Amino acid sequence: MQDHVMDRHVLYGVRVIFEKQPVDHIWIDHKWVVHDLLPLKREKGSGEFPQGYVNLTPLHRDHSSEQEGFALYMADIQIDIHHAEAEAYAENMQSSDPSIYIVLRPTDHEDQNDDADDGEMVDMMLVEVSLSPYNIQDYEDCGEDQIIKLPLTGPMADFVEEFVATFYQPEEFIKRKRDRAKMDDLEKRGGDQRIKKKYH
Repeated sequence: MQDHVMDRHVLYGVRVIFEKQPVDHIWIDHKWVVHDLLPLKREKGSGEFPQGYVNLTPLHRDHSSEQEGFALYMADIQIDIHHAEAEAYAENMQSSDPSIYIVLRPTDHEDQNDDADDGEMVDMMLVEVSLSPYNIQDYEDCGEDQIIKLPLTGPMADFVEEFVATFYQPEEFIKRKRDRAKMDDLEKRGGDQRIKKKYH
């Protein structure tokens, strides 16, 4: 598929693989971690992936793993990459640990989408995958979601780097110059009269 590096709005499809891992804890019997993230494809403007939150569905059947409490799940989603957020992507890339942010949210069974298979309900849904630390700050402030960071590397990092180079133009710092003629005039008149009035 043809790349759309120069497009101002790109939807980058990814598949997130989750592990449901058993834990020895008095209040919970499992936790959710990210096993892998696989780039799928990118499109201009709109795509075929679901909008909004996404249910986690079993990746495969492995009865031996289920007996041990371990299972793999997957969710396909799009990362919304927009030129208006190029500054945020630039900050992400320039940080010490460029990251892909994955947002999970606890959910009740009745909140799940209609396409979830009966008997496969899970207690977590995928809300968003983002490359913007500014956007993720809103989720962190909320405090109800689980945010997982993955290293931003490989082809996706190359794409984001080129996207930033194309659309992010940092403002050039212009040093303020003092008006020499005005300063000389003030010295001739004995300085700024407003300051004299304030302190004398």
